[in-house]
Amino acid sequence: MDLAEFSIKNRLICFIVIAIAMLSGWYSYQNIARFEDPEFTIRTAQIITEYPGATPEEVANEVTEALESAVQQLQEVEEIRSISSAGRSEISVDILYRFSPEKDDLQLIWTKLRNKVADAQSRLPPGVKTSQVNDDFGDVYGLYYLVTGDGFSYAELYDYVRDLRTDLLSVDDVAKVQPIGAQQEVIYVEISRERANALGLSVQQIYADLAEQNSVVSAGDIRLGDFRLEIQPTGNINSVEAISNLVVSTAATGRIVTLRDVATVTRDYVDPPSLIIRHNGKPAIGIGVSNISGANVAKMGNAIDAKLEETKALRPIGIEVHEFYHQGKIVEVAVSDFVVNVIAALIIVLVTLFFFMGLRSAVIIGAVLILTIAATLGTMFVMNIPMHRISLGALIIALGMLVDNAIVVTEGILVGTQQGQKKLDIAKEIVRKTKWPLLGGTLVGIIAFAPVGFAPGSTAEYTGDLFWVVMISLLYSWLFAITAVPLFADMLFPEPQEGEIEEKPEHPFFARYKAFLRAMLARSRLTVIVVVGLFVAAILGFNYIKPGFFPPSTTPQLVVDLNLPEGTDIAVTNAEMTKLENYLRKLDGVDTVQTLVGMGTLRYMLVYSPESPNSAYGQFLIKVEEYDLIPDMLNEIQQHIDANYPNAQAKVWQFQLGPGGGSKIEAEFSGPDPDVLRGLADKAKAIMVADGGAVSVKDDWSQQVTVVRPVYNEDNGRRLGISREDLADALRANFSGRAVGVYREEDLLIQIVARAPERERVNAEALRGIQIVSPVTGASVPILEVVDRFETIRDNAKLRRVDRVWAINAQSDPAPGDLAGVLRERIAAEVEAIDLPEGYSFKWNGEYGDSSEANENLATTFPLGFSAMVLVVVFLFNALRQPLVIWLVVPLCLVGVVLGLLVTNTAFEFMAILGLLSLSGLLIKNAIVLVDQMDLEISEGKPRYDAVIDSATSRVRPVMMGSMTTVLGVIPLLLDAFFKSMAVVLIFGLTFATLLTLVMIPIFYAMIFGISPDETADKKGAPA
Repeated sequence: MDLAEFSIKNRLICFIVIAIAMLSGWYSYQNIARFEDPEFTIRTAQIITEYPGATPEEVANEVTEALESAVQQLQEVEEIRSISSAGRSEISVDILYRFSPEKDDLQLIWTKLRNKVADAQSRLPPGVKTSQVNDDFGDVYGLYYLVTGDGFSYAELYDYVRDLRTDLLSVDDVAKVQPIGAQQEVIYVEISRERANALGLSVQQIYADLAEQNSVVSAGDIRLGDFRLEIQPTGNINSVEAISNLVVSTAATGRIVTLRDVATVTRDYVDPPSLIIRHNGKPAIGIGVSNISGANVAKMGNAIDAKLEETKALRPIGIEVHEFYHQGKIVEVAVSDFVVNVIAALIIVLVTLFFFMGLRSAVIIGAVLILTIAATLGTMFVMNIPMHRISLGALIIALGMLVDNAIVVTEGILVGTQQGQKKLDIAKEIVRKTKWPLLGGTLVGIIAFAPVGFAPGSTAEYTGDLFWVVMISLLYSWLFAITAVPLFADMLFPEPQEGEIEEKPEHPFFARYKAFLRAMLARSRLTVIVVVGLFVAAILGFNYIKPGFFPPSTTPQLVVDLNLPEGTDIAVTNAEMTKLENYLRKLDGVDTVQTLVGMGTLRYMLVYSPESPNSAYGQFLIKVEEYDLIPDMLNEIQQHIDANYPNAQAKVWQFQLGPGGGSKIEAEFSGPDPDVLRGLADKAKAIMVADGGAVSVKDDWSQQVTVVRPVYNEDNGRRLGISREDLADALRANFSGRAVGVYREEDLLIQIVARAPERERVNAEALRGIQIVSPVTGASVPILEVVDRFETIRDNAKLRRVDRVWAINAQSDPAPGDLAGVLRERIAAEVEAIDLPEGYSFKWNGEYGDSSEANENLATTFPLGFSAMVLVVVFLFNALRQPLVIWLVVPLCLVGVVLGLLVTNTAFEFMAILGLLSLSGLLIKNAIVLVDQMDLEISEGKPRYDAVIDSATSRVRPVMMGSMTTVLGVIPLLLDAFFKSMAVVLIFGLTFATLLTLVMIPIFYAMIFGISPDETADKKGAPA
């Protein structure tokens, strides 16, 4: 008993299986994890090391080099990138994909990295702070809020945010709740030099008193009877007033001198701040919520919303929590859109089948399609494949492909019953004849997507679920085609009446197709020449297709990056950002403007990469009312900034789907001399500027900055007992402030910072009036006694290395509306022609580099996938000539692909490459059906020429129906920016290739097997 007979004779068992599949699909749909994007793993950790007072060169040579040398010993490391700036080393470590295919694999690697960094601490110079390893750099906070409060201080806002954080952490599936943008409080003690000198006080002694007064030290314990009691002296500082009343000296006359006599004590915020956040012009604190791995973000988001509503009554009046980004709601919209697309595709498929195959056939195939989707969702749930952009898109892509197998079986049973055969007999016969060819075609279709599923690298990881979803759904489509289709056909198709069946005349369409095919076979050489000509034209036309990587996101947000000259004070940056913010808020269609000054915010989307701290940097994250408004806004804002902010470098852009980020155009020069590299980068930047179509032209070393350099006199310093370190301490204490103690307030530790009054640090002239206390003599020495002069010089702001080699990127971005690939093609020849000295190298990074890397990773698995497809076809036919016939038609898909991309003006993006791979699988699947039927009819004794004609004619309807349903099924994806290029490739490529296949397969088959028109039973039908 074969599968078809088993299904028909065991209806109860089959209906139980069907019910289980449908219920599992419904349960999975309700409970499966849902995300906006796949849980893409960012295999990068950062090592941050502070080296106060060091120049970028000293940081690079003394700190970065030692740490890079230690980290490079790890075999798992792919690339080490470092930025050395004044007083700070920032190292990014990328891990090889093969050592960390899963996120859990990284934990052991991060432990090894920490151990290496810890071991290297002993080799760092004195004065270097302990290195911090940040391995949650890639965490995504999918729910992001901004907290504002009219009339509330930052401290009061932060008190509320801390309470809110505690509430949100209690919600199920929440992993982290991270505040950002809170201004750190500090106690400033501004000591007047004049007043201290007049009272004969030592500033150093004041520092010591402040440090000791509030320290926590053990006072020991005492035995009292049978008990031993802790001794806890009082006297801790518990208010700003108490700090002001601190006794710092007792004069010989008996007068007590308090701190208020020589200093002004205030409680304020750290000046300058490192980050300023505003929401629609109001000071704000951000708070991000991340989910545990594998959680349903939509479900967690609803729980967060409920918690916020529950605690709203406890919120102080005037404080507001603004939702800036809610991945849960976006996922819900995406899933709803998916359901709409599925229904639309299902209706398109069913209507198409109804017109070509009748109502009963359409119902059978529609039922199998729904059953396949349900079983696929159930299996996705078991395999922990979430619903997200890729898996939902894969299901829509698969919709049209899923009906191919069912169409072939349904068509065969339908034709058999129309010819008078019993339903059971014809069902058994059709399944027996087609199950292995259909399985072979299904496997080829699956293998076509295999390079996506098994390729290494971040891009393939991002799109990898595409393969698994297609594989699951196609296997189910084959299984249900040979089981459920016979069952449903037995139920819906009428049993043929016994007696002679009236032979119906051949349909005019099939008669015309036969006549056309005979004419083409008679002119087979000319036909081949014409088709080869079309293929060559397609190859040439490929040069006119725009290159691309991933398309812009459809999220209704745009970003404005503003870079002022390096070294700009954050107060100046904030003032410029405030002016621009007022302009942006007045634009039509702008809903929300989030202002960030000094650095980026939390990674609230996978595709958002926060900027490192930089006082000259500002960013606007702008929510607009409609996505369609963004293109015009990009141009308008860019032109406004260019016209009104001549000192700023601005980039107005929208988020990109998929991996990538940073500047779209990056020309990297590397070599041994930083000065030479700057010169090479300047030449590349000049080419970018001259093009006229590039914006935000810069390099990643930034401009050089002005540095004030006191020239230390070593001889005088030794004579007076003042070292270079004493000089630096005095300068820092006067201008930036010196931490001299800690003020404790409940669970907060607030630093006490001593500095000079504003009048003594307001400008560079104050440098000359600084007094330095000699630790040897105790006397105050004017700074001019140990400093010969003050110089202002230009120095590097940043020095960048890649794998311990100096490297600089000349960067730019295309103007709004232009493509990065087009811009790079315009400037590539000139940039690549820059003369490189011996020992220097050049390469393209940016979008081109990311795209090249992704394609190279895909290419590593493509040979195996191609070989597997060839072997499946060879094993299926157990011959070589039939596979040769099939593979000769595969390149013909380029004719339609090139035409489609050119007509729709669509870039050839990474998803288009995946579409091309899947297209090859679909063509092979169709070709297998044709060639197998030709072999079958010839083996049954039919003359070979007749067999070629009749086989092609009998397979016209299932082949065209399969292709048409696939094409119509992916039409909804034309409206999805991420899948648009793939949809264009499939729609145009499959349409043209199917038409060519129905002609070229019979021609190639006849030519390779040497079949002549004379080999026919109908001599009248043979061409002359």
